[in-house]
Amino acid sequence: MKRFHLVSLVLMLLLFANCTKAQNVTIEQNKDVLLWSDEFNGTGLPDPAKWGYEVGFVRNSEKQYYTLNRTQNVRQENGCLVIESLKEDFQGANYTSASINTLDKTSFNGDIRVEVSAKLPEGKGIWPAIWMMGINRKQVGWPKCSELDIMEFVGHTPDKVFGTLHWWDSTSTEVNMHKSKGSNLTYTDLHTVFHVYSLERKGNTISLFIDGKNYLTFSAPVTAYANTFTGPLYLLLNTAIGGSWGGVIDDSIFPQKFLIDYVRVYRL
Repeated sequence: MKRFHLVSLVLMLLLFANCTKAQNVTIEQNKDVLLWSDEFNGTGLPDPAKWGYEVGFVRNSEKQYYTLNRTQNVRQENGCLVIESLKEDFQGANYTSASINTLDKTSFNGDIRVEVSAKLPEGKGIWPAIWMMGINRKQVGWPKCSELDIMEFVGHTPDKVFGTLHWWDSTSTEVNMHKSKGSNLTYTDLHTVFHVYSLERKGNTISLFIDGKNYLTFSAPVTAYANTFTGPLYLLLNTAIGGSWGGVIDDSIFPQKFLIDYVRVYRL
């Protein structure tokens, strides 16, 4: 009798295990497909097979020099990517920082979701960003390549995160035919807690999220440049200092660290 109960128990456990396994398979099949990721679990510089660099003085009258392959400014550490901005004299600049991107490494097509878990630096003059542009930037220029700012923070506007979409539009009155659409959310723990900043693209519609909360959805108008928002995109992570939006710099805030726990890109 005891042997019968033991066999019955084993059979029940096997059946339960099989049901659980079948259920897990179904759940996995319903998940979005992970296309590309970086968990930053290594040490030293970020993976050169995934990331390249912008170098020097790049745009927006910013005051930092973006360095190349310099662990003082960008490195993997304790399971995070660290972009560190420093007050120092370097190559004619008074500040250094880093800007890394996937251009000529990996581009993202079709319907996708991009998720970046990050903790932000703070202080007047600091300007971290998570963003994407079309890989046709070199051919057609900005803003025809479109620019999708998943997250921007400027230290002179504490506790507020901005998301903005930029594109070329035939109805624009600006010299470069630029138009934009943006929104923002307020958080009091941007510099102490990791938040997940996300972008979803479905067709020519872009949606932005923070921790799953949608705060901007916009579709490219018919007056936009051909294939606006729909072409292959590359990803950028950087911290700027000063410049056209960063503004006046408080030197007492340095050093500042922009921490990225992971980057994940899914097929929707």
